[in-house]
Amino acid sequence: MKELIVQPGNIVVSDFGFYQHYSLVTDRVCSKGKPMLISATERNGTVREETWDEVVKGKPTYVADFTPVKSPEETLALARTQIGEWVYSVTSNNCEHFVRFCTGLEVTSRQVTSAVGGAVAGASLVGLLAEKPTAIKYLAGALAVAGIAVLATKATEKKE
Repeated sequence: MKELIVQPGNIVVSDFGFYQHYSLVTDRVCSKGKPMLISATERNGTVREETWDEVVKGKPTYVADFTPVKSPEETLALARTQIGEWVYSVTSNNCEHFVRFCTGLEVTSRQVTSAVGGAVAGASLVGLLAEKPTAIKYLAGALAVAGIAVLATKATEKKE
């Protein structure tokens, strides 16, 4: 496996199967010589600057193809102001929202938007196609299509 080369300010995405985790590469390295990452996590309930291994947990990780509005220095300075301040919410203040906020991009989450749209579409399909729709069928349809929609929103890998 090829070693991942990252620069301060890069957005890296770790694939945790059902979802992706977005982090910012910092200008610091840990005692193992690996880059530190800043991200918002449910695990912390906020933003932290942590070691590469603590954040990516051995999962496949790549540099995402984003074009930040802010410079790496501005991005990291803003990210550090959020350490311990950002209140994590999967729907409105998640890791994707955080990196987009810090880089000056539109604050949104493709994963959340797709999940909501998928859930509505799945429930609607049950209503249209099921002979006797029940609450459990609506829920199953919503979850199935929401899951597929989230899986379809993988961040694009930056080409070298």
